[in-house]
Amino acid sequence: MDTVADRIIDRLREWGVTHVFGFPGDGIGAFDGALGRADRTGEGLTYIRPTHEEICALMATAYAKFTGKVGVCIATSSPGGFHLLNGLYDAQMDNQPVVAIVGQQGLAALGTATQQESSLERVFQDVACYVQTIVSPEQADAVLDTAFRTAGLRLQPAVVIIPHDV
Repeated sequence: MDTVADRIIDRLREWGVTHVFGFPGDGIGAFDGALGRADRTGEGLTYIRPTHEEICALMATAYAKFTGKVGVCIATSSPGGFHLLNGLYDAQMDNQPVVAIVGQQGLAALGTATQQESSLERVFQDVACYVQTIVSPEQADAVLDTAFRTAGLRLQPAVVIIPHDV
C-alpha cells in the first residue's frame, strides 16, 4: 500500500522532477524516508541533502535558474520551514519556479501552539504565489499539481504543506 508520501514522490516524477533538495526532520520524517527509498531505487530521482534548510531553497532556486525546470526543496515544520524563506525570496525576486514542500504538525494540533506548530500558510503568503496545506490524502495530487502549474506559469515559488497525520 502506498502512503501519501509515496504518492507525492510518484507525482513529482510525473512532473519530470529529477532532483530534490531537502533537509530531514521529524516534521517531514515520513516524506524524508520515502524520498530516501526512492533515491536508492535509482529510478531517476536524486535526493540531495545539504547541511541546512536555507541551502536547500537556494539550491532549488539555482537549479531552476540554470536548468529552466521547476526546483524542488523540502523542509521540516516551523523552524526548518522558516529557513527556506531566503531562498524562496531569491526565487521570487528572480522570477524562478520553485515548489517547497514543508512538514507540519498533525491537523488536530493546528492552532493549539503545540511544539513547532505555527501558521505556515501565513508565513509563506508574502513570498509564494500559491500556499496550500494538504488536509486529506485525496487532495494531495490536486494540491501538488496546482503548485507546479502555478509556480511554472507565474515563475514564482509555491508552497505545499504536509501535516504529520496526512
